[in-house]
Amino acid sequence: MNLQIRALGGLLPVLLQVLEAAVPDLDYATINEDVLSPMSPPGPLYYAVLLMLAGGIGLLALPWMYQIHTGMGVAGISHPVGWGVYIANFVFWVGIAHSGTLISAILFLVRAKWRDSVSRAAEAMTIFAIMTAGLFPMVHLGRVWVIAFILPYPSQRQIWPNFISPLVWDVLAVSTYFTVSLIFFTIGLIPDLAAARDRAEEKLGYDSVKARIYRALSGGWSGAGSQWRHYSRSYLYFAALATPLVISVHSVVSWDFAMANLPGWHTTLFAPYFVAGAIHSGLAMVLVLMIPMRKLLKLERLVLPEHLDAVARTTLVTTAIMGYSYLVEPFTSWYSGDKFEWQFTIWRATGWPSIMFWSLFPLNVLIPAAMAFKKVRQSRIALFVIGLCVVAGMWIERVMLITSSTSHDFMPHNWGPYFPTWVEILITLGSFGFFLFLFFLFSRTLPTIPLSDLKGQLAEEELREAPPCPCPEPDFVVGAEGTAVTAVFPDAGTLVLAVSALCHAGFQRMETFTPVKIDKIQQIMGQERSPVRRWALTGAVIGCISGFGLAIGASGVNGLIVGGKNPLSIIPYCIPAFEGTVLLGSIANLAAVIVHSRLFGTTPMPRYRRSFSNDKFGVVVAGDAPEVGRARTLLASFSPEVLDVAP
Repeated sequence: MNLQIRALGGLLPVLLQVLEAAVPDLDYATINEDVLSPMSPPGPLYYAVLLMLAGGIGLLALPWMYQIHTGMGVAGISHPVGWGVYIANFVFWVGIAHSGTLISAILFLVRAKWRDSVSRAAEAMTIFAIMTAGLFPMVHLGRVWVIAFILPYPSQRQIWPNFISPLVWDVLAVSTYFTVSLIFFTIGLIPDLAAARDRAEEKLGYDSVKARIYRALSGGWSGAGSQWRHYSRSYLYFAALATPLVISVHSVVSWDFAMANLPGWHTTLFAPYFVAGAIHSGLAMVLVLMIPMRKLLKLERLVLPEHLDAVARTTLVTTAIMGYSYLVEPFTSWYSGDKFEWQFTIWRATGWPSIMFWSLFPLNVLIPAAMAFKKVRQSRIALFVIGLCVVAGMWIERVMLITSSTSHDFMPHNWGPYFPTWVEILITLGSFGFFLFLFFLFSRTLPTIPLSDLKGQLAEEELREAPPCPCPEPDFVVGAEGTAVTAVFPDAGTLVLAVSALCHAGFQRMETFTPVKIDKIQQIMGQERSPVRRWALTGAVIGCISGFGLAIGASGVNGLIVGGKNPLSIIPYCIPAFEGTVLLGSIANLAAVIVHSRLFGTTPMPRYRRSFSNDKFGVVVAGDAPEVGRARTLLASFSPEVLDVAP
């Protein structure tokens, strides 16, 4: 674990120093149009590619049905290799999912601005990769209908999962990662879905199908200050909760193998090795997907060469870690003096896995090391090819690691080769079709770049200094009844000055509407921090206690002694407790933002205008007629584009 933390610590300086690319000479409306225009009805070529990918899914479904009907004998899995390409695919796809959390959560916490242009696609890639990975334990199981036996649910049979088993840790870790990633992805979409809703209502009509769908998905988001206040804090806590999962998920996956006493598997190197490899393959997949998507969706003004350069430079860090791992693994095998480990290392370099073994260093280290040269990083074709090489190399590595140890263990009479059959090959190819099919659907149905984050970079440049209000503003929800004045401004800086002036003039019943979060407004109004932190903390504590309680309770029922461990073993139970902490903390955080931001319906707040999700900033002041008149006079001094008084 210390090695993992040091490796991650080595990443942070690069993430902080890597190019902080800003959006070049764009305004709010241009960003809005560039991101949302690809969601218009696509042409026939798109549907042709989608149909081809749907046919690729058949490569997964039909052989799988044949395997279920005929039996597992149609796969190459046999004595002595019980885990083959299916488990390798599972590990590979879980690794691909890692870059989404790295880019979305960790880079958000370190305030790396270049993440804004690639984070949404990386988050979507995470969701689809975990969905793809989740298929393979079921494919490998054969009798897919008995998958429920591993789930921890009350049963009259009193058959509970064994929480000392790494396989159960794996189920908990991956399911938690999928749930938290899905919540994180969905929450990030809400402001952008509101912009898509307003654009669809304006161009297609209020009752159009698209407008209805986006209206339902956006939850009545209005971009009000009272909503941004809770949303921004909730998003921060989601990022903080998701960050430990970068280390934990693939560490737990690696323990599926490292806990076994087999040559090549039983090593403490596996956890950091798997985590670094996962991030390595995930960043490579980001390059493979983003480079053509940038061209096909006409996102060149938003996804700049500097953004791809930043991804490439981050990949160089994981390249160095992978190179170190490849060198230190045979060294520790020799230095340990364990003759079984050393003979296994020699066999892997000379036996039937040798082709895979010797291809790893060129594909995963030497070829991506070329990105150290600026000319290579500036070539989109070179980055795309390097990304493909790394993706292929990491898949080969997973196959070699998983199949070689069981085929060459301690006993010579157990030795035997492994070769995948046509069923396994077609199912593997079908998994890529399934993943790409989902990503293609996403690229034309949801905003592929976070609008609010990119617009936030423009708003930061417009903000001006303004003194805080001498008295805190109580929570106020604007209503349709009563008299109110609405002022609309073209930039965030003027809005901040207007709100400060209103606050110092004694106005307290006011609400702001913005396309981005502006923390400065909350500071000016003297508002307290959002209470969502209490929800998240309470959920995390309950999750931790529940994780320990579930594991301890199950051990009391089973009473099994596994691997010489007492049935009540607290250290292994820390893993269910950790996953419960992150899972319930995230669910409670989600409930908090829904409740406090009032994301219950489909209709925006009263006084809301569609331009507030696009390129305008507004403030609404409510009160009696004389008070509203005084506010109107004050707001007029800031030259708003619109100044309306409505009863």
